[in-house]
This record gives sequence, C-alpha cells and structure tokens, in this order.
Amino acid sequence: MQLCPQSITFSSEPVFDAERILNKAKKTVVWPFVLATFFETKRVAYTAQTASPVILSLATVYETYPRRIRRLFAQLDLDRPGLESVKAAVVQRQWVKACEALVNYYETHDTPQRLKAVGSRYRAIAYMLPQQILQDQFTFQKHQGTVERHPNGQLNWAHCGSNNDREWAWFLNRHYHLLNLLMAYQRTGNSAYVHCINHHLLDWITSSFSAPKQWWAQWRGREVAMRVMHWASLFYSLSSPDELTPAVRILMLSSLLDHALYLRHLHTWGANWLCREMNGLATIALCWSEFKQSSQWLHSSMEHMLRELDRQVYPDGVHKELTSHYHRIVLHDFKDVAELLELTGNPVPDKLNARLEQMFNYLAYSMCPKGRGVLNNDSDQDYNRPLIRNAAIRYQRPDWTYIASWGKAGNQPEKEPSTVFPWAGQVISRSGWDTQAHWSFFDVGPLGINYHIHYDKLHLSIAAHGRHLLVDSGRYRYIRDQARQYFRNSASHNVILIDGKGQGKDTEKWDTPMSGNYAITPTFDFAWGTFDGTFNRLQGKAKHSRAVVYVRDRYWVVVDHIETDRPRTIEPLWHFHPSCTVAVEGNSVVTTDPDVGNLRIVPASLSAWTINVVSGQQNPVQGWWSREYNHIVPNATAVYSTTVSASTTFAWVLYPAKGKVPVVQVDLLPAPAGAIRLAIAQPGEAPDEIAVCLNSHQPVNLAGNLTLIGNCAVLQAGKPPQVAQGSILQTNKTVVAKHPSRHSRLPLAGGKV
Repeated sequence: MQLCPQSITFSSEPVFDAERILNKAKKTVVWPFVLATFFETKRVAYTAQTASPVILSLATVYETYPRRIRRLFAQLDLDRPGLESVKAAVVQRQWVKACEALVNYYETHDTPQRLKAVGSRYRAIAYMLPQQILQDQFTFQKHQGTVERHPNGQLNWAHCGSNNDREWAWFLNRHYHLLNLLMAYQRTGNSAYVHCINHHLLDWITSSFSAPKQWWAQWRGREVAMRVMHWASLFYSLSSPDELTPAVRILMLSSLLDHALYLRHLHTWGANWLCREMNGLATIALCWSEFKQSSQWLHSSMEHMLRELDRQVYPDGVHKELTSHYHRIVLHDFKDVAELLELTGNPVPDKLNARLEQMFNYLAYSMCPKGRGVLNNDSDQDYNRPLIRNAAIRYQRPDWTYIASWGKAGNQPEKEPSTVFPWAGQVISRSGWDTQAHWSFFDVGPLGINYHIHYDKLHLSIAAHGRHLLVDSGRYRYIRDQARQYFRNSASHNVILIDGKGQGKDTEKWDTPMSGNYAITPTFDFAWGTFDGTFNRLQGKAKHSRAVVYVRDRYWVVVDHIETDRPRTIEPLWHFHPSCTVAVEGNSVVTTDPDVGNLRIVPASLSAWTINVVSGQQNPVQGWWSREYNHIVPNATAVYSTTVSASTTFAWVLYPAKGKVPVVQVDLLPAPAGAIRLAIAQPGEAPDEIAVCLNSHQPVNLAGNLTLIGNCAVLQAGKPPQVAQGSILQTNKTVVAKHPSRHSRLPLAGGKV
C-alpha cells in the first residue's frame, strides 16, 4: 500500500561534520592557548571576607593587568566624538587617566545614555530570590544550589548544582542572577545588591582567563552570547560610579573584547546556537560601537543571521528543529537584533521583519486554548499569550489580537480555525478560539534538525473543555541517563510500539512541503502520514501509518495501519495529563474528573486488546510527564496491547466532554482491506458514519448506496455528505460531494489568506 505523498522529496544534506570537528578543535585547543598565552593570568588579591571589589582602584587594575588595559585602548576608535580626552591620555600613555576618561564618557555622554533602554530588554528568573544570591545560593531551572568558593575566595563557576547537571553551571555563567540583583536594586535601592553585582563581575572576569578548570563552563558559545546580552543591561542601567565601579566597568569593556573574539571566530556550526551567538555579537557591535571592529562584527553577525533565516526556518515560519520552545528562543534572537537595530538608529532588513512575522504567526496559530505553546520535542509548556499580544501591535495583526484575547478584541481569523503548517508537517485542529475550545496537535512531519529531536512521528496531543487531556511527555532534563532516553523515545509519546520497539532515525528535514494528505473543511479536518524510518533493533520489516479525522466541535477518530512481514505484538500508547484520573471501562479508557474536560477512548478493532494503565513506573520507565526542564511527575498512561498475525487496520474514537463522558457506541462496518468504516453514536442519536481509506484508488461502499473514491468520508444525519481528498458517488455515478485537494492556507501578512 503506497502511503507516502509522491510530491515530497527528502533531504540528504550532510550535517557539517567536518565543520563541527574543526569548531570543536578551535574551542578545546586554540581558545585555551589564546587565554593562556596572550592574557595575564594574575588574579586580583582579595577574598570575599577581607576585601571589596567596590573599592578596587583603576590604578590597581592597570598595575595588575597592563597588557589587557593597553589592548582595550588599542581596540577603541579614539576618533569618535566624545572620546577626545581618552585619546589625549592614550597618546601620552597615561593609562589610568585614559581609564578615568573612558569611564566618564560612558557615564555622561549622550550616545551611551540613549542605550539605557537596553537595561529593560531582558527578564530575570522570577523564582530566584535576591537575598539568596547574596548568600551564594542560586536557583536555575527550579533546582537550588549553593556555589562553593575556592580557597582564594572566588566562586567556583564550574559548580554543577545539586543534580550534578552541567546545564546548571552553564546557567550560572549566563549571569541571569545579576539581572535579579539589578531589578531588586532598582526596586529597593539596597546597595548590597549592586555590591554583589560588582563582586560577581570582578570575580568572573578575573577567573575567566586564569582558571582553566572552569573554562568549560565559562567559555561555551551560548553562555558567551547570553552573558553579553545581560551585561548590556547592567552596563547601561548602572550609570553611576556608586553603582557600577570604574574598575569593574573597565574590566567589563576589556572582557567584551574576549567575548567578541570568541563569537566572531569560534561560533558554532548552526542551528539555534548560531542564532544566539550572532545575537551576542550584534549586541556587542551595537551597544559598544566605540570598538574599532564593531562595524565588522555587525556585518558578520547580520550576514550569518540573514542566511540562517532560510537555513533554519521553513517558509511556513516554523523553525526546523521542530520544537516550539527553541522556535521561540530563535525568534527572540532575531527579534532582539531587530529591536536593537531600531534602538541604535540602524535599518532592519525587510527579510528579517518578514520572517519574524511568519515565526510569530506559527506561535499564534499553534497555541493551545489556554495560551501555551505546543509541547513537542525538547520543549517546555511556554506561555505565549503575552508574546503574541505584543507582536500583534508591532505587526498590526488584529487576528493575533483576537487569538491572544480569546476573542475579546481584534478581528476573528478568516476561514476555519484549524490550520496546517505543511513544511513542518504539523496539523492543528480546533473548534474555536475560546479557552474551552477543542484543540489537537498531529505530527506528520520530519524528525527535526540538531540535538533536540524526539522519536515521535504520528504523535497526537489533545485539549478540550479547559484542560489538556492527551499529552506529549516533555523533555525533563539533558543528563544522559535512562530518564533522558525515555523522554526522547517513542515510549513517552502517543504512538505505537512494535514488538516493544520504538521509532528510530527518520528524515530530519523536508525540501518541499507536504501535499495531498490533509484537508481542512468547514465541518471536519483530515490528515494522515507514515513513519518511513526503521524501528530500533526490530527484526524484519514494519511500517506505521496513521490518519486523524476531527469532526469539528464533536470528536476525533484515529485510524492506524500496521504493515508487517510477520506476526507482531503491537502496543498503542495514550499518555494522559497528570491532572487526569483514568479508569478502564470494558475495552475503553475514560477520565473521570468532575466538572472539567474529560476524554473517552474507544477502540474499534477485530483484535482483542489487553489494557494496562501505568503511572510513575521505573522499570521499564513509563508514565512520567515534564512541564518544563527539571520538572517531573507521574501521569497515567494507557498501554493497549494485542498480537496480530499480518498487516492490520484499526481505529480509535476519542470523545471529549465536560464532566461525565457519555458512553459512545462504536461499530465496525464492512470495508475493504486497508480501509475502515465506523458507525459512531451516543445513546438516542442517529449514528455518524466515518470512512477512511489510505489507499485512495480503492472504492469504499458507504450507507445510502454511496461510494467513497478518495481518503475520507463523513456522513452525518441531516447534513450533506462530506469528503476529503476525493469524491462521493451515488450508484449512478453522480458526484454528490467532491474535495479536489483543497488545502488549508496559512494567514499571510495582514491576516489575509
């Protein structure tokens, strides 16, 4: 049975292995050599208990780091207006006086004063308390830890937290915590907060070129870039010498040269990291344009970013890593640079603005009813409503305003509420735009590029009546252990295991959009796809195809086809949100929580299913859910299981309701091999008939002497027959319904479709 749309071609582009190897060599060999050879390795002689960086003099800074200070002035454009006194001191080789003049320039001159707006561009970590930071206690990704100090009193910037997670150390080196202190100081005026900011900046800068055992944590591209962005906030928010001391300001400027050198020459090969690193390089170029090479840095960063707009983002606006969380991160990088260009009086390329609008459009139209982003691949359940509300103003998109306000403002989007992102292979079905609406996410697309992939093609997530019901399990954390394997692999998704095996490698990205396998109509949505890769360590050959029919505002039908060359044990998985209480009723499972959204799953199959509801299982790992990094809770997972002797087709009816879910009668009707017909009815109602045929060349007889020639038919009492990807004929060959491959079209700029 041919299931793969013929219009799709798959990419076999190499993944820059040579470039990655060279890049790693530069970072592990060249950069340490540069730090050890060209920069002084002395440290300022102080401890946390006996000395204060606040009173460190510029004379001491120059005496300790003369080469570093002379290098700073050699890299400044001393002919810029406002730097006349700096240049005069440099010409006379009066280095301390030059430092004083440069500090005065940044504290008083008009140009840097205009950059004070940079100070409000980035947000602190809400759950990290400033008083705890003063005690060397930090909270990153919901895990608190106390950073130990070295014998000389300096912080251990390679501390990995209570979980021994390198991510924790990298978060420490991004200097989020300094933004917490900055905002606490702005709110309270407590000088202890700025004292700590100065202390940590001096500590970090002086150890960054003198403590090799910490360099793995201090000098990684993502941290280099994010530190630059956070330093810009500190540098321009703290303009008084009582806030940011002259010594620390000069050392920050000298260290920014190190950061620029790293980002310009040691940036990574691609994906979201490169966007973040180029954001950092552009930030140095635009916020500290006094550096001689600032125009070169800006040109290099923009050249990379404009190229990555095409390399990393599909024409439908979806980032190619196919994780909504990292889509949002890359969007922020592009957005930050665009806003900084505007702030500094530079033009924003039209291409950048256009692609930003497409990327916002994806977040708006994929957002679930409660305002959260899709939880797919390595994602968190990000709250995207405020982001979309603000973007709607910038891009004059009243349709986004409508979506983000739950229909209380703006203009309702044209066409049906469901949409398809054909390059990403993502189908979003919904009944409306309010908080109680039905919503689903069906993944029929490629695997995704880079590290953050999950093996979950054909996964389906569902929300209805105000809460999530069927879920993706999330990402948990990046420590390479058994839990990480679970969250990445098929077992944590709503897919099918074959002989206990999950999906393996698949196509990472598409070179053309999908077509011919989806349709959005006023009354129902239809889409199907096939996992074309191999199942891990599976004997013989097997293939899984899945179709999803959403009858708008009523229910979902899932049709699965397993093609196999031998008998198999198959295990369809249904993961429920942790808030769901799950019960088994006969061959169906149902959630039973009062006065909230619930879901009943009813199988339609000739096979006899065994059902096991698993929650919080350790061996094998099953029944766990993660809302965000480092968060993990048990969740009920319905594991269906049966044995099949040959290729088989079966279906599921997913019926949502608020409060008690009614009993739904589902009957299998006669259909040819590879197709399925269902009669679906609540007690006292006339049944709907749903027919799905993934082999569109094969006719399927329907009730009322009708015949389906195509993929999907929906017959409802009192309504005309509906069809997707084909026609419905009467006995005399008269066409009563036709759907000539009319696909959903994405809203374009201005809300047009």
